[in-house]
Amino acid sequence: MQGMAVGRAVDFTVLKGYDELIDELEEIFEIKGELHDEGNMMLMGDDPWQEFCSMVKRILICSSQDVKKMSAGSQLTLSSIDNE
Repeated sequence: MQGMAVGRAVDFTVLKGYDELIDELEEIFEIKGELHDEGNMMLMGDDPWQEFCSMVKRILICSSQDVKKMSAGSQLTLSSIDNE
């Protein structure tokens, strides 16, 4: 699935917080346990849950390689993921 844009809808009104969102994403994309692993970078979570729900438009699930690229200061865009 890496590098592919996959459209899925998540109903934030039934979720109570970030933990439930992670559980939902893991179920949708069949990646159970992978988003809760120690050492994963999670950029969401800095904002209060209700604020996050009101402003989120897109969620990217990135590989550890992509996270390393972001950490190195490079610009990670959808097109850069698609081209790899």
